[in-house]
Amino acid sequence: MRPTMRSLWMSVVLMMLVAAMVACGAQAPAPAEQAPAKEAAPAQEQAAPAQEEAAPAQEEAAPAQEEAAAPAAGAMKVGLSFSDFATERWKNEEVLMRKLLEEKGYEVLSQEANHDVKLQNDQIDNMVAQGVSALIVIAEDGDAVVTAVDKAADAGVKVIAYDRLIKSPKIAAYISFNNVEVGRQQALGVMKAIDIDNWDVAANGPVRLVKLGGSPTDNNAILFRQGQDEIVQPYVDEGKIEVVADQWVDNWDPANALKLMENILTAAGNDVDAVVASNDGTALGALQAMKAQGLAGKVPISGQDATADGCNSIVKGELTVSILKDIRNLSPLAIDLTDSLLKGQPIEGLQEYTMAELTNDDTKTGNVQALFLPVEQVNADNVYDLVVKSGFQSYEDVYRDIPDDQRPPMPGEEAAAPAEAAAPAVDTTGMKVGLSFSDFATERWKNEEVLMRKLLEEKGYEVLSQEANHDVKLQNDQIDNMVAQGVSALIVIAEDGDAVVTAVDKAADAGVKVIAYDRLIKSPKIAAYISFNNVEVGRQQALGVMKAIDIDNWDVAANGPVRLVKLGGSPTDNNAILFRQGQDEIVQPYVDEGKIEVVADQWVDNWDPANALKLMENILTAAGNDVDAVVASNDGTALGALQAMKAQGLAGKVPISGQDATADGCNSIVKGELTVSILKDIRNLSPLAIDLTDSLLKGQPIEGLQEYTMAELTNDDTKTGNVQALFLPVEQVNADNVYDLVVKSGFQSYDDVYRDIPEDQRPPKP
Repeated sequence: MRPTMRSLWMSVVLMMLVAAMVACGAQAPAPAEQAPAKEAAPAQEQAAPAQEEAAPAQEEAAPAQEEAAAPAAGAMKVGLSFSDFATERWKNEEVLMRKLLEEKGYEVLSQEANHDVKLQNDQIDNMVAQGVSALIVIAEDGDAVVTAVDKAADAGVKVIAYDRLIKSPKIAAYISFNNVEVGRQQALGVMKAIDIDNWDVAANGPVRLVKLGGSPTDNNAILFRQGQDEIVQPYVDEGKIEVVADQWVDNWDPANALKLMENILTAAGNDVDAVVASNDGTALGALQAMKAQGLAGKVPISGQDATADGCNSIVKGELTVSILKDIRNLSPLAIDLTDSLLKGQPIEGLQEYTMAELTNDDTKTGNVQALFLPVEQVNADNVYDLVVKSGFQSYEDVYRDIPDDQRPPMPGEEAAAPAEAAAPAVDTTGMKVGLSFSDFATERWKNEEVLMRKLLEEKGYEVLSQEANHDVKLQNDQIDNMVAQGVSALIVIAEDGDAVVTAVDKAADAGVKVIAYDRLIKSPKIAAYISFNNVEVGRQQALGVMKAIDIDNWDVAANGPVRLVKLGGSPTDNNAILFRQGQDEIVQPYVDEGKIEVVADQWVDNWDPANALKLMENILTAAGNDVDAVVASNDGTALGALQAMKAQGLAGKVPISGQDATADGCNSIVKGELTVSILKDIRNLSPLAIDLTDSLLKGQPIEGLQEYTMAELTNDDTKTGNVQALFLPVEQVNADNVYDLVVKSGFQSYDDVYRDIPEDQRPPKP
């Protein structure tokens, strides 16, 4: 699935970022993953705040540190060490960071090493000799730079590894983007462009794929490749893809990429179907070779960084997809983090990782504090909104060489033109809006009903609300009844995304605006579908369980394959299908290589914990309790399964996933039973639904929606029609971050999460 677009979505992300920065000086909006290894991914996806034990100590120390404050900020020097300025983004970030540091009163020293690892070390040594108190380093080589960085750290300099890991536990912090997700989105963009799931191998042979990695000295390039392979490798394993070339591009140099691609095309006789390249520079270099052979615009190719040149190539129909890593968020984060470190202020936005996790190299030792920001896929459908209208790149840079009659209007022009003939404002006061819920047995739905009712009433709407108690006929009847009572809009949480179409289509035909809320209604007549990134939910559930069993180090010879139970959700809920899709993206490669054996695969009607309990009792009986891991699709089903597992002494021993970060689920996490839940923050989705409803009823433009085919949304090619949709990010919750992510954020109350936990084993109240 494509990542979501601008406007409403971005407002949520920015809101999360601002709130986090207020809390700790700077923090990423999660889900920020950055996992270098599958087992590391779950922890890193959270970019969760620093460990609980450290927080109180920091808080107590703060006053003393303030009294013994360092010299005035104006007297301090901060060094910026860049690997190169040939990569377009680095010069932009240097300008921004310098500006932000000078605004805070720091003196700035800045150096660029022009891809020379020895020169970068010398430059760092020189800045330390000039008395810098902190260094922000974009490393040319994450290993080679350790020499100078360790000397700097030993001299008391705070070193921040910026976007590229420095492989030393002496760094003060590492901040970056969700680099594994970068790779996933690159591969997903290319896979969509070639329509991989419908590729006819019998007729065409396997897809002939070229992989162009980045600089082998850049740890990020390894992470991008990990994400790419998570998407690509299952197709390789099933024979749908053949990798015809796999190369790494020294220094991320477009000229090197051009030469490599020329050689690859010569060797392949130009018989190449797709290219996964790791940034815009290498992609544009490869595209020069492809243009010479008439392949540009025909063979899909990925990039990264949403550079002006890359986006221009996208609008020309050459580059297929780039990945936006918004430096407007990362640079301020780096400066605020530096400022806090130098002032001795507590920093809650960092989470501790092992160096082995971050490098995917078990020989690396020590721990590092790190934080990761999300990324977004840019393609021809969203480059205008995501890159140009947001101001990330200028209109003229992106649309240069594009004839005027083929350009979209400049931002602002499209709003100005229709202003003269704008429709009169619609008075929605007193209008009725209906809320149709599948059930209230699922904890979250009642909470969302209360919140949505409150928000609608604040806007002047009259609210009708119904709950169908898992009865599909009753839900249809309730919707018919609300339409008869004159609702102008309906927000529907469908019990069955197929069955509810009967009533929804009648409502839409009567002029009612129907929003499918968190669960897809399989009708193109709905006005909009809003939800969370449900495929990512499944990925994170599986990743959490895979980390808990240390799957990549599992000894099959000694233990046999991991015996895995899959507990899907309600088969009538399209989200359950999407969760399973994400779960299988992570699990299936291990099944294919013989590391995992699926001993049971069940779906839980109505998401009912009692059904899950019965199913798990039967599964454990059939398996003789020989089960190593369980991927369950929400907290309710997981907690039902855990009842059966407790009876057999397996709770807390066999990892199991959930979803929704319910109070009961989080309580189970802190008790050491449930391994991982997924936070879908309804505090963002419910307001989004109400604002969307309000805009629809007032006839106001809505820019935050993107069009999808029903086939895409259902993974069912028999479904036809298009739907406007928008998806929000999700976050993984585990024992390491439940306090910060769920309790301190106020998503669940302290007393609910820590009930039954002895006082001396609880963290302090927020």
